[in-house]
Amino acid sequence: MSVHFRKISVEGTPEEIGFQTGTLLKDEIYKNSEFYIAYILEKMSSQQLSNAVLNIKSLLEKFCPHLLVEIEHMASAAKIKPEFLFAMNARTELLLSPNYNECTAIAFPKKGILAQNWDWSSKLEDNSVVIEITKPNGLKILQLTEAGVCGKIGMNNYGIGTTLNILRTLDRNLKGVPIHIIMRCILECQTFEEVISTVKKFTKGTSSNLIILNSDNSINVEYGGQAWKLFNIQNDFYVHTNHFIYIEGVSVDENAFENSLHRYNRSHEQLRENEQSIVSMKNILSDTQGEHPILSKYVPYLEKNMGDTGTLATIVMDLKNGTFEVRKGNPNSVQFDINQFSKYQVI
Repeated sequence: MSVHFRKISVEGTPEEIGFQTGTLLKDEIYKNSEFYIAYILEKMSSQQLSNAVLNIKSLLEKFCPHLLVEIEHMASAAKIKPEFLFAMNARTELLLSPNYNECTAIAFPKKGILAQNWDWSSKLEDNSVVIEITKPNGLKILQLTEAGVCGKIGMNNYGIGTTLNILRTLDRNLKGVPIHIIMRCILECQTFEEVISTVKKFTKGTSSNLIILNSDNSINVEYGGQAWKLFNIQNDFYVHTNHFIYIEGVSVDENAFENSLHRYNRSHEQLRENEQSIVSMKNILSDTQGEHPILSKYVPYLEKNMGDTGTLATIVMDLKNGTFEVRKGNPNSVQFDINQFSKYQVI
């Protein structure tokens, strides 16, 4: 087990990016597909999965056909069923569970600093990678993602970055553009006007929160099934965890609030006592205090096939200076040094 996430670089057309990613990450994509497809098929029949994939493909064809092509070529190069890869890219919508607590995202908008802890299954730690994507127009993206998932937490060389919090809703009508696809489309924007336009295209059918920043602008977008809300962030610091703050009337599991509210309140407590800097951001996201810590050690999950769950990664992005720092694991990971980050420069 490596102390750092693997990093790969891909470039070119959607066909080339898909082929290169599938070739370089063949083993990791296969392991992730084994994990997710087995889990998905516990929740739905094979026919239901096929129907869901048809819907996902039709949405991609309508809104972002280049990602449809990229996923198809990635599946071909990795030698797995395209259906599995489309399902993995919609795993949030297909698997949304009201029980799991994950992810603390924090922004210092005026400093251009955006960061989060990504909490999920330890089984995915060694199959997650930092991917640098270079498009023909010169746009570069750096993101940490699960191999096979084409969009996630990241930034680009135009200074735009985004984080992700899953929001737990009991509404199972989540048939919109998958949140990981939305994130990739955001990271392909060159201006904040493009970001706003992109967000407004994808207003229904997922349940998540995005914080989106560049050096001059900062917004939060909450998606709650068929409801959504976008607003400008005005404060010096901003926090989101895994409960709805702005959308009202969403059907939720009240039992899921305790963990999320604790991390939300603990983050604010820490933020009021610290300056806004990269150092303080790392310190806050390394906080292990309380019953529901911001940095969570791996513990057994309710469902056995998930394995242990906790903080899989910490990501800190300095959008003004173009640095993307990633720390793998948490204090309960044997080979993990809590002080060690990998730094990648966006140029």
